[in-house]
Amino acid sequence: MDALASGVQDMGLAQLIQGGLAKNQMVKPAFPDPAALDAKKGSVGGGAKMATYSGELGKFLWNAYATERGIDLSKSGMPTAVTGSAEATYTGGAPTEDTLGSYWDDFSASKFFDLYCKYMCLKEATAAAPITPKLWEEMRALGKGAFGAVFLVFKKDTAAPMAVKKMKKKIGKQNKMLKDILIEREVLSKVNSRFCVGLNYAWQNDEDVALVITLMPGGDLEYFMKTREDKKTGYKALEKPLMQFYIASMALGLQAVHGMGYVYRDLKPMNVLMDDKGQVRLSDMGLTADISKGAIKQCSGTRGYWSPETIKKEAYSTEPDWWSLGVTAFVLFCHKLPFFGSDEEKDAMTVAGVIEYKHDEPAELQKFITDLCTVDMGARCKGVDGLKAHPYFAGYDWASLEQGKMEAPFAPNVNDINAPDAKEIAGFVAPKDVTWDDAEKQLFSSWDFFNPVMWEMDEAVYRIKKMKELSGGGGGGGGGCCTIA
Repeated sequence: MDALASGVQDMGLAQLIQGGLAKNQMVKPAFPDPAALDAKKGSVGGGAKMATYSGELGKFLWNAYATERGIDLSKSGMPTAVTGSAEATYTGGAPTEDTLGSYWDDFSASKFFDLYCKYMCLKEATAAAPITPKLWEEMRALGKGAFGAVFLVFKKDTAAPMAVKKMKKKIGKQNKMLKDILIEREVLSKVNSRFCVGLNYAWQNDEDVALVITLMPGGDLEYFMKTREDKKTGYKALEKPLMQFYIASMALGLQAVHGMGYVYRDLKPMNVLMDDKGQVRLSDMGLTADISKGAIKQCSGTRGYWSPETIKKEAYSTEPDWWSLGVTAFVLFCHKLPFFGSDEEKDAMTVAGVIEYKHDEPAELQKFITDLCTVDMGARCKGVDGLKAHPYFAGYDWASLEQGKMEAPFAPNVNDINAPDAKEIAGFVAPKDVTWDDAEKQLFSSWDFFNPVMWEMDEAVYRIKKMKELSGGGGGGGGGCCTIA
């Protein structure tokens, strides 16, 4: 079908995610036969033991083993009094090759090693198989953009929930957005950060190109701000802990993008997504630009969030992102832009760099925003180190946030997100007068993508937990997920 509306349901999102897939929607994973599993065990057992701890699957299973046995893997002596269920998260330090070696005989004879080899075989089979939309069950729309929509999907073999961003090829060509689509795929395939959405897969068919990404069902920060608007009392400003949490998370996302040699260029509340626990990630990398070879001169992004050097088309690298972070902080606090009016007026105010604070912004927040929105790029507060040293973040536990240990100050009600309905998505129909020629086919010849790193956590570990395979299997709750082994 040309339209993107097929399969959209109007059930509550939290209910859909929790329910998972029904029995008739699942397929049996391509697990190895006994001979192939024995071969994998032999090849793993003959290599470095530390290699089995290097990925998320190995860490999860080794730590589950340590918890069940009462072993402290960060030490090489006698087991300590660590106890708990097999699925508990081990909190000891990283082990050494010798430590793993001392427990290897017991580990390699356990269910944990069996699961490790079983799922590593499935990972290899997944990597070798064609990536097609038939691998997922599409459930409902989550959002829509200029020429496509985002849907909740479940991977049929692992039951893992994900989001798929489907974009119409011909609409993208018509709107001259193909380069934006390609740069988003490029950046997402390289950036690995808990503060940016991750790319699990990319696929294409005759009509669409698609990015299968981290599911963020809590909506974006723009929608979150709208929920804080009251007709009588106005907008409820964010409390400092929530402001700090969002600003710091965005800063760490920007740092990850910069570290890969790109400038983000479109930071705004609408591009910051929230998961069901309130953690946030940067999304929409379509306006990202490569700066690995030096500074660039392009005006790109969203007016009002542009930096002065962007408007004046002066050379820049990552500096515009820190200016946009300051603008975003201002918007989060009062739900208004600091630079307003007509397009010309917004640009003039931005270039002048003068911000009027008239929404009871605390003095320390005013200084923080002003230091980010400084016209002189050399004097501008920038970089995560710059933020850490700023008085606004005095005493802030950055380490806890970076390690994923900080609980979000706010968790959304996933059922309350502002998702589009089927009628809205039905408008995305490929134009009949636009062709997809050999030139476009060549551009997208390397589009398909599989992320083996994210697969281990998002699918292997997810399925092991869902199926309760560490406690004997046979269960897994919701939607018939226990029915296919």
